[in-house]
Amino acid sequence: INSVVSANNAHTIKALQGIIRCQKLLRIDASSYEKELRSRSKSPVKQAKKIQPEKKIQKKIQSKAQHKALSIRSISEKENNIIIKFDKAITKEDIFFFKIKTKEGYKNIYDLKANLNFKTPKLHIDNLSKLVIAQNKQDKVRIVLRDDKMIYSKAFIRKGTLFIKVNASNQGHAKTTDLKVTKKVKPKIKSKKPPIVITSKPIKKSTQKVYASSKTIVIDAGHGGRDSGAIGYKKYQEKKTVLKVSKILKKLLESKGYKVYMTRANDTFIKLTKRTSLANKKNADLFISIHANAAPKGKFLSLKGIETFFLSPAKTAKAKRVAAKENSAISIKNKKSKDTLLSFLNKNKIIQSNKLAIDIQSGMLTAARKKFSKVKDGGVREAPFWVLVGAQMPAVLIELGYITNPTEAERLFNPFYQKILAKGIYDGINNYFVHNK
Repeated sequence: INSVVSANNAHTIKALQGIIRCQKLLRIDASSYEKELRSRSKSPVKQAKKIQPEKKIQKKIQSKAQHKALSIRSISEKENNIIIKFDKAITKEDIFFFKIKTKEGYKNIYDLKANLNFKTPKLHIDNLSKLVIAQNKQDKVRIVLRDDKMIYSKAFIRKGTLFIKVNASNQGHAKTTDLKVTKKVKPKIKSKKPPIVITSKPIKKSTQKVYASSKTIVIDAGHGGRDSGAIGYKKYQEKKTVLKVSKILKKLLESKGYKVYMTRANDTFIKLTKRTSLANKKNADLFISIHANAAPKGKFLSLKGIETFFLSPAKTAKAKRVAAKENSAISIKNKKSKDTLLSFLNKNKIIQSNKLAIDIQSGMLTAARKKFSKVKDGGVREAPFWVLVGAQMPAVLIELGYITNPTEAERLFNPFYQKILAKGIYDGINNYFVHNK
């Protein structure tokens, strides 16, 4: 991040070398980073010397990858356990686990580095609508557990045999395996379809209890001090309304037992990098940055609506425009490095941040439409906001509405509407914790 902000070529080269090393250790294609590294290195000879350690690492990885895949000898079921025996002992390195939600329902998927040379027997596992075990491709057997409801499964190895116990826990997948198996939520395939739009259906109140006292939240009221943010209708300033909403939200959360910190509690300018730094120091569970949007000239009346963003390289011109407005407080000179480093550094939090954004967007719309039925849903979107880059926890940026739209501007500075928005954000946060226990 420092190399991008300072536009220091030497620092950027060092950062790229580190990224390439990590990519290769993770067996991820690093060709795009290697290409940029070559373009930044002054001498091909010097570059070769610097990359030499990565080449050695790659050879080690290749040698490990060359070991022969396992062969499955038998598949059976006992007491809701799927039992798989192999020609030799299976290890945790031979297993890859992830879970997804589709139109068909929930799926738990286990990929095994193995081969299956016989027809799988029919197994009966309680609470599963479907169980499939098949050769997915050479040296990979895929086990798919499917049901209409959330599936809980636990994988463990005993004397070289793999056991998969279904509905082993009701605590979610945070603690589903003693294997330390790589676990990944598979992201939806990106398409050119419009951004996610949240419907106005009210949120169902959950009977599950959220242990708020164990949660820490950092609220970031955007801009402040010499940075007024967007200037809108009647010269309203963004920094003022977002601070009001942030303070109301803080009181709401604290009244329910949450531990809450604010990046600013008054009209003070705070650097973008210091905002997430506070969240990291406090070991926060969530980082919520609150802003108000602004339309370009000629669209003051047409653009309106509530939007919630999570960190990712922007996919649409509108998202890029909004990000550029909020990023104006920091100077980013090298766009190419910014995009590559941005995508690499935040992949692990994108999915949880997306879920948080959906819950908060739904919460705000539900609360606002009870009194103002025509509040527009701007949707959940992804954009490269630099205030979110350093966050080590799920983080979102909320645009409460368009300060350049006369109707929304008046509402944004109305204390009654500010309370409604804060209540909607609170509901979204609470629902996120319920949905992601």
